[in-house]
Amino acid sequence: MSWYALFVKTGYESNIKKWLDRKFDQDLLYSLIPKRKVPEKRRSEIVHTVKTLFPGYVFIQADMNYSIYYQLKENPYIYQTLNYRNEKDKCIKLYSHGLDHDDQAPHYLVDESQFFKEIPCDEMLVVLNLINESEVIEYSKVYFQESHIVVQAGPLKGMEKLIKKIDKHKKRAKVLLTLMGAEQLIDFGIEIVQSPLESTLA
Repeated sequence: MSWYALFVKTGYESNIKKWLDRKFDQDLLYSLIPKRKVPEKRRSEIVHTVKTLFPGYVFIQADMNYSIYYQLKENPYIYQTLNYRNEKDKCIKLYSHGLDHDDQAPHYLVDESQFFKEIPCDEMLVVLNLINESEVIEYSKVYFQESHIVVQAGPLKGMEKLIKKIDKHKKRAKVLLTLMGAEQLIDFGIEIVQSPLESTLA
């Protein structure tokens, strides 16, 4: 099965996931809303807030076809499935057999899977590796070593190249993620810790 992105009404992501889970068996269609935990300052106190990673999107894993597509269209808050249609490249022209050449009418055999744009595997794998069983990206522990960012533990471990900036005051990292070829800088919550060298000197 492949992964697809549903463009939905922002703020209704959880309601749509519940609707999908009721309507489809998870073996047929699995839905996912990746989220991130970030620190926020409210009334001089730090609170830990869980936010949708990509607002306005719900991800589904399915063997997509028109039957599933039209069932998805029943929900008025699902605006569209990110897809494309290219008649020239995706349709194969066939001719009816048993007719004279002049009477033959062209028919088109369409590969349904070509009408729905899959999320590239490498993009989706990054997201799946970041989230935990609750579909949340937890805090990563980071430190600085010779001006380089090192992730000691957490979901960003081994993904340092995606971190573009660290805000020590807000305890956030700006992480570059890609969805359907479009790059986005997204804030992730972090915990800044001492480097092993600093710990030894202390």
